[in-house]
Amino acid sequence: MSELPEKVQSLIGKSSYACDADCEVSQSNVRALCATVQNANPVYWDAEQAESIVGARIAPTAMLSTWGRPERWSPTESAATKPLQLHYDLKELFGFPVAIVGSFESVFHAPVLIGDSLHTCQVLRSVSEEKDTRLGRGRFWVIEMQYHNQRDELAGVDTFNCFGYRKAGS
Repeated sequence: MSELPEKVQSLIGKSSYACDADCEVSQSNVRALCATVQNANPVYWDAEQAESIVGARIAPTAMLSTWGRPERWSPTESAATKPLQLHYDLKELFGFPVAIVGSFESVFHAPVLIGDSLHTCQVLRSVSEEKDTRLGRGRFWVIEMQYHNQRDELAGVDTFNCFGYRKAGS
């Protein structure tokens, strides 16, 4: 059994990489997604119907992570932080040449409304002991990406199950 480095232990349960979204939740982005996938649900296209059916203009739940990703490029911001940066940090801290996201799950808590401005943070939930798999020797870790709106309501959580490793024989 190999112990976790102190630096990794100090990350468990702590909020990392808190970030405000680059843009507000917008009707134009919602319509662009709905047009792409041919989603004709009237709550995404007609404000009056959205108000009468749902009570507010909302974004599809499938778009939650859209509002937490940094822009690919900005004239004023550096691209030093990647989406799910904590995953890359763990890969580096353990010295793993390869790290993958094996699965993820989304849990939705509150509707995301048109005009909301989301705030995200990443939380390391757990790290396993080193294990041997068919891919190689490594560790599993679980990271939550939490999304809060400007009212400090939890809108949703994406949970990423990851594995960092060295290929067998290396």
